[in-house]
Amino acid sequence: MVVKKVLIKPLEPLMFRSQGEFEPLITGSHTSAQSLIIPRPSTIAGLFGYILFNGTPPSNNDWLNNVVHLLGNMTIYGTLIEADGEYLFPLRMGNLFALVKQETLLSLPELLKGGEEYEKWEKGIYDIFYEKNILFKLIGSQDRIGISIDKQTRTVKEHYLYTARYISFKERNIAYAVFTDSDKSDEMNGKVINFGGESRVVKIEVVNSDDVISEGVNEDYYLALSPILIPDDSLDDFLDNVAKYVAMGKVDKITLGFDISRKRRKEMITAVLEGSVIKKDFLEAFKGDDRYEKCQKKEDHRFKKYQKIGYNTITPLNKLKLGKVNIY
Repeated sequence: MVVKKVLIKPLEPLMFRSQGEFEPLITGSHTSAQSLIIPRPSTIAGLFGYILFNGTPPSNNDWLNNVVHLLGNMTIYGTLIEADGEYLFPLRMGNLFALVKQETLLSLPELLKGGEEYEKWEKGIYDIFYEKNILFKLIGSQDRIGISIDKQTRTVKEHYLYTARYISFKERNIAYAVFTDSDKSDEMNGKVINFGGESRVVKIEVVNSDDVISEGVNEDYYLALSPILIPDDSLDDFLDNVAKYVAMGKVDKITLGFDISRKRRKEMITAVLEGSVIKKDFLEAFKGDDRYEKCQKKEDHRFKKYQKIGYNTITPLNKLKLGKVNIY
């Protein structure tokens, strides 16, 4: 298998919005937006699709079908942060979020098995988030105040005042790293392009990578490197057994971004957020269901396309071996 590593290198502070609206009828006269630390897969896939656009109009108005069409045979796996050539992994416990080295992840299986007393488990987990967390050493923030312009009259819209907290990187040699299984990625190498909210500028670098994509890994725990999306018809089963599937992390509703061409938000879906630690049972949970068997035969299933553009990416805690959670 051809594996390419695509590095997205920030050239200025970035903005990746999650849920929220800027409409003053909803928020009042002032609202604020705070960037995510790691961009969601739909943002990255949209960037790739834009670069690979060859002038042929998309086949329809559906954002997901359009992106999949532009990517062709490419599947995206991600997302990590690379700092000075070393990978940093997201880790989450509720609202606590960290960036850690892989050696830090190696202590998690013993802690999560519950073999120790609660006090020792708690100390070990909080030691990771407060002592071994590299997030604040590498990433800061930059606050800005913005207004909205009426494009027809070129005047400021009344009541549209907002503040935005951008991600600001404290070191130069930092990049978002995703992996693909297609030589088509080479077409993006060297591009300098706008990325994320507010059209911030990044540079793309594509390099050959070791074969880190594997669907055959068998471990007790896995780290979610991108949100794992849960379809509505699987949601009851998942929520009834969430402790069986998720060892540590957070489950929440997320938006898949903003559809610029149709001027509206994309769908909202329940997800296990990136940085969560899931159990092996999660990988096998739905394979025996009729839903899964039907999905394998149905080429246009929407959740297979979400997976193709980067969602549902996982890796075991002890090695970088990327795979997908096949939950439909």
